[in-house]
Amino acid sequence: MKRTPFTVAVLMLCLLRGAGAQAAGTDTLEGLTSRARDAISQSAYESAVKILTEAKTRYPDSPKADLALGDLYYDKDLYSLALGEYRDAEKKGATDFSTLTQISRCYGKLNQEKNSIAYLMRILQQYPDSADTVDDLGWMYFKTHQLEKGEKTVLDGIARLGRQRGMAMTLGTIYSGMNRYDDSKKYYSIAVEEALRVGDKEFASIAYYNLSLLEHDFFHFNSALRYTDQSLAVEDRPSGHLARGELFQSRMDFDSAQFEFQTAYAKDATPLSKVNLAILLQKFGNLQLARRYAEEVMDSQDLAWLLYYGTDLTRHLKDMHELLSVIYRGLSKHEMQRPTTGVFDRVRALVVAARYALTGWYHDQRFRQYSLEVGKQYLAQGSEEDAWWEFYRGNQAYPEVALKYLGLARILETARTPHAATYYAMEEGKTRRSLPLLEQAFGGFDQFWEKEPAAETLLAMIPLLSSPDQQEKRRAAIVDLYKANPGALQQAGIGLPMAISWSGQGWTGRERGLVMRFLRRSGSECRETPAPGYRYQLRVVRDVDTVRWSVTDTASGTVLREGKSGSGGTPKQRSVHLIQSILEELYSVH
Repeated sequence: MKRTPFTVAVLMLCLLRGAGAQAAGTDTLEGLTSRARDAISQSAYESAVKILTEAKTRYPDSPKADLALGDLYYDKDLYSLALGEYRDAEKKGATDFSTLTQISRCYGKLNQEKNSIAYLMRILQQYPDSADTVDDLGWMYFKTHQLEKGEKTVLDGIARLGRQRGMAMTLGTIYSGMNRYDDSKKYYSIAVEEALRVGDKEFASIAYYNLSLLEHDFFHFNSALRYTDQSLAVEDRPSGHLARGELFQSRMDFDSAQFEFQTAYAKDATPLSKVNLAILLQKFGNLQLARRYAEEVMDSQDLAWLLYYGTDLTRHLKDMHELLSVIYRGLSKHEMQRPTTGVFDRVRALVVAARYALTGWYHDQRFRQYSLEVGKQYLAQGSEEDAWWEFYRGNQAYPEVALKYLGLARILETARTPHAATYYAMEEGKTRRSLPLLEQAFGGFDQFWEKEPAAETLLAMIPLLSSPDQQEKRRAAIVDLYKANPGALQQAGIGLPMAISWSGQGWTGRERGLVMRFLRRSGSECRETPAPGYRYQLRVVRDVDTVRWSVTDTASGTVLREGKSGSGGTPKQRSVHLIQSILEELYSVH
């Protein structure tokens, strides 16, 4: 049909009106939020924020745009911004279950536990049939050491709402915090049964993991390992690997522990795996890598993960400062022992050692401050055993005060777990510098599962074996420690006692003296003729271009470690290179 100019004009007017109506539609609150949803679906988050901000300006009395912005920020882990939006929505009348729950969760993610608890209590008053709220409130009571309140909240919830896996798991955790083994195991087992009944494998895996931690805390090591196996069999999660790694670490099985921690690290969205790796590497002597991992965790600004791991910011910082204190003190020892090529190199080593020592001291002071703070929190909530333990750790600069709190903790823990007395003997022996107590503790540890505390006891014993008539005993203790963990020696200023033999041409008295001096600086007793207690022999062989060395266990004839270094340079340079080669290989963990 042929259109006349009038027909075309009318058609254009209709189109313009339709477009205007469509544009007006997009400016409504529904239209703006719809555009924002479309932008979010296309990952255009900045555009979504601009659209929702415009919606807030145009419709200041409606909470809808605030809630949408809050959800956007929450999904992007921007919990402080999300909280602000949810609170604005609440002021505009959004007091429904979902909004209040999101506010409580934001407070939890921001480690503001008191505010989170206040909102959870308010939600429970308005919505008493919410099992999730009962569970969340019980968990927050656990996190804040209010264990009796947590127990009552969850038991009331179970009585009203029935046996549910979430509440059972939380109650098991609360009883674990109360050191009520039977009750804790009962409710963890209920959580497993309920989760498997409905096919929730993730939940069942976590419940088995919690059972493993419970058994470990009560020194039931075989049961703990069995539950980690069950946790991983149900679902392969980082937590199961972390629990297995800690058990292998207790056995001083470095390779197995490292494998488990690295497997967890590859799957873990939290820094826990990195913390476990840092602890393992520190214990086995890889201090620089341990420091890197620990400082990365300390520098992280993302602390929302703490909400779900039964700890809080204060305890997290306490643990990290303790770890860094140990790492830096070990690094200081390394620098003090390092062979140096001359006066300036020696001065440089001493300066670096002093800097490391000062940094270690700073972290130690922070650790003790946080220990006292955590102890006060425990005491305020009636958790006396935990409080006394933290006061012991925070007061170790004052032995008599520390021992008072250690004794109070020992009375409570050994009453329910007699084997804990071995650990208390170790702690008292370290604090009193008592060789008999340390020897008692060393003899009380399980020689398969408790090699880690046994090695810690040896580290405390060796410096006390200083009198002339104790030298053979001291050397034997060093050998035992080396067998358990070669990486522990250097960071404690200890070295293997060795007899040295020289082969090849061109060894001068000066060069041999330098080698002996550097070995002694590294903590080793050394001599050129075999003697009782010198179980290991260092054989040094000079060839044309290299110096080869090997360390042999004379009791078995086995070569433990071997290596080589260059034979060029001055006698001092050659000696430094040789000792560096020996120390790096001899005390590394294979």
